[in-house]
Amino acid sequence: MSLLFAVDVSVYLLVDSRLLVVAWAIFSMFPKAGVCAFNHHHQHVSTFHYAWANRLLEFMYALMTGVSSQAWVLHHSLGHHLHYLDQTKDESRWARDDGSRMGEWEYSLITTLTAYPRAWAVGAKHPRQRRIFLVMGVLTVALMAGLVAWRPFNGVVLFVLVPLGMLFGTALATYNHHSNRDTADHFVACNNIIQRFYNVFTGNLGYHTAHHYRPGLHWSKLPALHAEIAQHIPQEAYVEPGVPWRYFGRSEGKENFRPHQPLVATSPAESQS
Repeated sequence: MSLLFAVDVSVYLLVDSRLLVVAWAIFSMFPKAGVCAFNHHHQHVSTFHYAWANRLLEFMYALMTGVSSQAWVLHHSLGHHLHYLDQTKDESRWARDDGSRMGEWEYSLITTLTAYPRAWAVGAKHPRQRRIFLVMGVLTVALMAGLVAWRPFNGVVLFVLVPLGMLFGTALATYNHHSNRDTADHFVACNNIIQRFYNVFTGNLGYHTAHHYRPGLHWSKLPALHAEIAQHIPQEAYVEPGVPWRYFGRSEGKENFRPHQPLVATSPAESQS
């Protein structure tokens, strides 16, 4: 991911051909989808023990994914994870006000446009995270503005349009995680993707029930946790990945899915703690 960012900076500084800049921007959005997933993981379980190191990493993540420091913490960890069983409160809600299911593009556009306002709203109950979110957000925007001022075309394409596109792409990718799962049963409320390539690329994000069951668990341990709770996950809660991952093969082992066995699970709030 750092190497990918280094190529971004090199193209920004050294490439004068607008066609090549746009070509790299488009090509880079595919690997940056994986960066989006690991930015999500980072804001669940910090990569470094030192705050200053995490803040520096988050500058890089923001310039590639459009999600700045603490934005995932507020919107996702302290918002969505606590409210995803209630579509009237969920920060990533897929249901309209009348309870009907949004379309994929409708959900993605609304989630993109409301991501930062909803993160700010959640921050009212978490002032420390909100302060970091505000300060880092201002610094990130200032950095983006400086990059655009120095080399306008390259700066706009690489560090404004691409991050905005990745923010929309993140919303698009999350649509299948919960859509049409209107239930109070924790083990039924998530869709799981067990295709190997998808999980290598996203850091096991396809084991989504396990992720919600223990949100503070490191991403590398999610397959093992999934194996422990798989008997409680219904067959209909397994789906195939979307584009482009679906072209890398279908999920394996579906014949081994077990019948759903309801279990009173730990609440998301308790799991988060």
